[in-house]
Amino acid sequence: MNKNDRVYLSSYVDLVKETNKFEPNKALFGAQMGLFSEVGSLISLLKKKLLNSSLSNESNNQIIEEMGDIFWYFTLITIVKNIDFNELFESTESFTTVGNDLLITDIIDRPIIQVNSKEKAGIDEEELFVKLMSQLVCLNQEPNLNALRNFLDVYLQFMSFLELSLLAIVERNTFKIRDRFIEIDQLKLPELCFDDGFDSDEQLPINFEVHIIKKSNGKSYLKWNGVFIGSALNDNHQDSDNYKYHDVFHLAFAAVLHWSPTFRALIKHKRKSEPSIDENQDSGRPIVIEEGLSAWLFSMSKENNIDFTDKDNISYDLLKTIRIFVKGYEVEKCPLQLWVKAITLGYSVFNQVVENEGGIIIGNRKKRTLEYKKFERSEP
Repeated sequence: MNKNDRVYLSSYVDLVKETNKFEPNKALFGAQMGLFSEVGSLISLLKKKLLNSSLSNESNNQIIEEMGDIFWYFTLITIVKNIDFNELFESTESFTTVGNDLLITDIIDRPIIQVNSKEKAGIDEEELFVKLMSQLVCLNQEPNLNALRNFLDVYLQFMSFLELSLLAIVERNTFKIRDRFIEIDQLKLPELCFDDGFDSDEQLPINFEVHIIKKSNGKSYLKWNGVFIGSALNDNHQDSDNYKYHDVFHLAFAAVLHWSPTFRALIKHKRKSEPSIDENQDSGRPIVIEEGLSAWLFSMSKENNIDFTDKDNISYDLLKTIRIFVKGYEVEKCPLQLWVKAITLGYSVFNQVVENEGGIIIGNRKKRTLEYKKFERSEP
């Protein structure tokens, strides 16, 4: 492993502290319950291995993710109990250090402490399940130094049995929690992306105002730069659920994510100077993906009565599904926190548009914001 790629346990501990959202008086209970939940999820995944004797690549990725979540909650318990990781290993010298810090490695049998390979060979899945649950119960009853040591020992046996490295687990978990929980202003995102460098007529506008106008015929239309764009807005559903205003979501994606093949098509700003980008990022299939994503989110909100103006209602599972939707498209590079912002802003503005049956939507790509403004007077 290259020296510059080294991952120190102290850095991971600092990241757990930074991304812990529990109140101080609830952190231990939250970590214990989280640990129970993630171990349960891991065992559920591993049951598939017992039944099918093989795992798909996606299942393996899920197992790595669950192992990372378990390690995150375990680390949080050590933080709450004010136990230094060095104390967990003081009874053995079989771990890798650099100076006074612990180094996470990509060596399966030597992640931080050595896992006995002979012992691993003599243990089957069912025995490991029992040991893990047993140590989990002990840890939740009395989360002291000894219980933490015992749980970590079984966790590392599990890891070795699955032929995973702690480095792979921690790197995946670090990416996940930075992707989801680090504040946007700390992500050091580029000011503009995707279409930067293209001519202005092939860019999404940096600042835009789109008017949603209800005309005398009772139908609503989009208006941009004084010109009506697209067709009359319709719910396209047997129920009148105001989905006709869903273009607000596309505008939110454009403002926050700097991505909306639908909005590009409406204002005729597709990147035709680069045929491959026009075909693969701005045309039919990407537009269908964005429309499908918008409709799916709307159905989720409607059918499950979810208020997407509250970021706490946007689950990680939902965000993972979004990432599946957009895999292979340029927007997959956007961190999940940007999706959270795009969704919450989009639904906030959408609700105001519904309440007023139209209005002005103001987007700013530099600030990644979307705002609503009521008409000061009736528009034709």
